[in-house]
Amino acid sequence: MSINLYQEKIRDLRFAYIDRKKQRKADLFIGLWLELKISVVQSQSMRSIINQEKQLNNFFSKQEIITLLEENKQEAQKALYAEILDSALLYQSACLEDRHYGSKFFNLIRLKDDEIAYKAAKEVYNDIISALLGMNDYTWRNYMITALHVAYQEVFNKNALKPEIMFDKDDPQLLDKFTQIINNTLKNEGAE
Repeated sequence: MSINLYQEKIRDLRFAYIDRKKQRKADLFIGLWLELKISVVQSQSMRSIINQEKQLNNFFSKQEIITLLEENKQEAQKALYAEILDSALLYQSACLEDRHYGSKFFNLIRLKDDEIAYKAAKEVYNDIISALLGMNDYTWRNYMITALHVAYQEVFNKNALKPEIMFDKDDPQLLDKFTQIINNTLKNEGAE
């Protein structure tokens, strides 16, 4: 099986039918990003993070994914990371382009590009990645952390904030853990 076939199979899981009658599909990976974001913004409690971890682990422990990993772990992991990264890029692009996300005062005032980048950075690093770092060490967790970081930096490009600025200065271990995950994932997935 080539990587293209693995990616195709992961993509079939990602874009699932939500209504077979009308032949409508949904991007379940985007759904995971949105659900995670909404959940952790509403409550940064450990209970909320544990519930999200359980849901994410159930999703990434589907039999189809496990079978692909058993067939060829390295190629299946590359395909999984590629799809997670693609969904993170779509998610961050939507944040940049959405007029509701990039405005204030009931959509009357458009935020400047650097203000949108700051808003997205707070969401990415302080909310989503912080919650993911609070979860157990799973491959999917590391892929999500890396993909979201890479997507934010790529989409917001010149206005993107560096992660060092966003992490709590009182907890340098969090930044170290984050940096280690990013470096390991990029090295293992051949993205360096």
